[in-house]
Amino acid sequence: MKKNEKYAVGFLGYGRMAQAISEGLNRCGLIPYTRQAASDLKGGEWLKLAEERGFHPAPGNRPLVTLCPLVIVAVKPHQVRPVLEEVRPAAPGRLFISIAAGLKLADLQAWLPKTAGLIRVMPNLPALAGQGLTLICAPPEAPPSHLEQARVIFQAVGDVLELEETKFEVGMAVSGSGPAYFFLFMDALIRGAVRLGLTWETARQLVLGTALGSAVVARARPDLNLAALRDQVTSPGGATAEALQVMEQGGLTGLMATALEAAAEKGRRLG
Repeated sequence: MKKNEKYAVGFLGYGRMAQAISEGLNRCGLIPYTRQAASDLKGGEWLKLAEERGFHPAPGNRPLVTLCPLVIVAVKPHQVRPVLEEVRPAAPGRLFISIAAGLKLADLQAWLPKTAGLIRVMPNLPALAGQGLTLICAPPEAPPSHLEQARVIFQAVGDVLELEETKFEVGMAVSGSGPAYFFLFMDALIRGAVRLGLTWETARQLVLGTALGSAVVARARPDLNLAALRDQVTSPGGATAEALQVMEQGGLTGLMATALEAAAEKGRRLG
């Protein structure tokens, strides 16, 4: 660090996702709260967290960047340009990691000096529980060390997948929007079980436990594709086969493909 850099990482904005990343870095011992700093709106709830967690509440955005060699841009997308233009004089030599949805590397580079490093990432909701999947990309000229720094940071809240930016919208349609699809499916299963006589609590326990266990098995058996795993549950002429036939007749797989296309296209338009 340079002598005026007192903290390892700074957060421009300390909302829900920034809080999760901050907590993950502290929990895994990579960067404790005492080596973190943040800036946000004056008088916000984040100041209470600063007192509880022990990170430094910077008096403003530009002072924060002055104090930190690595800065996570965690303000809302419409706030990114004015914030980056505000901190631009302090930005040379810093590495900025943006988690803002829809803002491409070219947009972000236009608002930062050429001597500032830049990485674009997109974490998803499960990062709040340390089980996230973060997409990551960098400009072609970025040194490998920048990607590695970002990878290490976001491994504190789950897995990290490098993906070229041209495929980011498709990736976000799966990982970014995906939790909503699974929540919808799980909620439908719960409601269906309740209609068949189970209590809400029992149905919820069954569905969430089954969903988690299924994901764990799928991850533990990369040698088997999902169709093979499905076949292990599906006896010919059995109850599972009957249910799967109803889903196929209803067009579930085709509907999911169409939904992904719609989400990816919307992401492109927002970008």
